[in-house]
Amino acid sequence: MTDELRVHLHYTMRGSYPLRLVDVLFCTERAYFVEYDYLTPVDLLFGSPDQRAAAFASQVVEEGVPAAIETAEQVETQSYDTLDSVDIHTGGRVGRPKITAQPRADSATTVRVHGQFDPEPFTQALRSTVDGHDVTVRQRDGFGF
Repeated sequence: MTDELRVHLHYTMRGSYPLRLVDVLFCTERAYFVEYDYLTPVDLLFGSPDQRAAAFASQVVEEGVPAAIETAEQVETQSYDTLDSVDIHTGGRVGRPKITAQPRADSATTVRVHGQFDPEPFTQALRSTVDGHDVTVRQRDGFGF
């Protein structure tokens, strides 16, 4: 893979039951939604999501994106050439931040951020990453529906 990692959105979740741990890797030409674990209520009770998310982030750093993708349960790839927009909802006072990637032709992919997240630098880094592609990056207040 020649795609270089530019922005790593760490420790997000999607789904309802079981929840799925996902990291989003924004590389130079595409985004990878890397699903690497499923969570049950027992996992949530004992705090194992934090440990699993940290282990996956370490793998990305130490072994690189291709190695991390190889160990994933599932990987969704979205090329910036087919992506229409990315909406970043800050979460507001009561909600978690949410990221929605909307391709031009397919259904959107949405993740909720459970790790540390600062929307301003994330938005700027993502805009820089997709610069040169026809992708709109919008930051919005609140938790979004």
